[in-house]
Amino acid sequence: MKSLLIDPRMAGVAGDMLLASLLDLTGDEECLPLLSKAVCELTHCTASIEALETTSMGIGAIKMDIGLKGERFASAEDLAGAFKNISNFMEMTPTIIDKGLEVISVLAEAESSIHKEDFHLHEVGSVDTVIDIAGTLWLLDKYEFLEGNISCLPVAVGNGIICMDHGKIPSPAPAALEILCKRSIPIASSTELFELATPTGVAILACIVDDFIKVYPTSTPLNTGRGAGNATLKSSPNILRIIENISSHENNEQAMMLETLVDDVSGEVLGHALNEMLDAGALDAYITPTTGKKNRPAHLVSIMCVPGEERVMCRKLMQQTGSIGVRSRIVDRFIAKRHFDKYKVEINGQKYPVRIKISTFDDHLISRKPEFDNLVEISKLTGLSPRIISEEVKRQCFLPIKDSNERD
Repeated sequence: MKSLLIDPRMAGVAGDMLLASLLDLTGDEECLPLLSKAVCELTHCTASIEALETTSMGIGAIKMDIGLKGERFASAEDLAGAFKNISNFMEMTPTIIDKGLEVISVLAEAESSIHKEDFHLHEVGSVDTVIDIAGTLWLLDKYEFLEGNISCLPVAVGNGIICMDHGKIPSPAPAALEILCKRSIPIASSTELFELATPTGVAILACIVDDFIKVYPTSTPLNTGRGAGNATLKSSPNILRIIENISSHENNEQAMMLETLVDDVSGEVLGHALNEMLDAGALDAYITPTTGKKNRPAHLVSIMCVPGEERVMCRKLMQQTGSIGVRSRIVDRFIAKRHFDKYKVEINGQKYPVRIKISTFDDHLISRKPEFDNLVEISKLTGLSPRIISEEVKRQCFLPIKDSNERD
């Protein structure tokens, strides 16, 4: 399955840079003629959409050259309507159309949150916004990248002053910052006195990225696409990189490990804290007895979570334990594949269904384990203990599949 890694640490992200980098990655020749025709026929605009070869500090890339003459959209409904018309013309699937409408919704919510009663779409209310969203999603769908995993490294947001409808505002733009905050998207520092992360680019990332990571994952790169921005930066190429890759191990993924040491918390509070962390989405949670400062008995509370959720989980961990500091680090974890098979076990002449979890790693069998809830249900019906039933399940069902007549 195809995977993508988006690297906006150098020059941030914009909608046209995403589109250009995907065009460079795929070499697609259908998208832009179809998109141009759709825009010209379905909006009150004339459009010229081209992908040009360019260089930025000596590095080759694709740059979008979009010429538009037409009106802007005053409302999110108008913007969404234009996108639906264009996406239907391009024969996008309902799932991809919904994804595009989600991007527009994220943009509209950000603008609405900032401007309150004086709400309008400002810089994102134009046809080129629709072009960026429609073109990017069309390519992601055509080349099946949305069916795989899309990861993203921290986003450079830049510095300096942006000239907007409301005057001069420090970078990042308010709408972009609003989306970064609400979606907990990690950012990277940059000395460039320029707006590097646009609201449209950040909104697209918020809706297509499966996980935001901080370092390159263990993987094998297959191909790369480079999309250039319009400005000339002082210290780095103005290029967004997208890498098509395959995981070096299909069962390997990154996680964040959070740890805090507490010596003044009761067992009841710690037990409740673990439950709360797991309910909040922690991948794992456990407590290790240890010795702390002044040789006091203490507990090391360890929480594993998805990258990008560490700040939310840290806050919750502090609230639950009263800790005033949490350490964090990136860890790799290897996970066995798991699936369930249905079997029937015969006890005292009666057959009972039981699900067995089968785990494999690198196509090697790791374990076969009956679901304990099923064992409890059979125990209530037969009067036998779950332990005895488990042994009987293993005796009857854990034969080579070709020799078993009881498998459903």
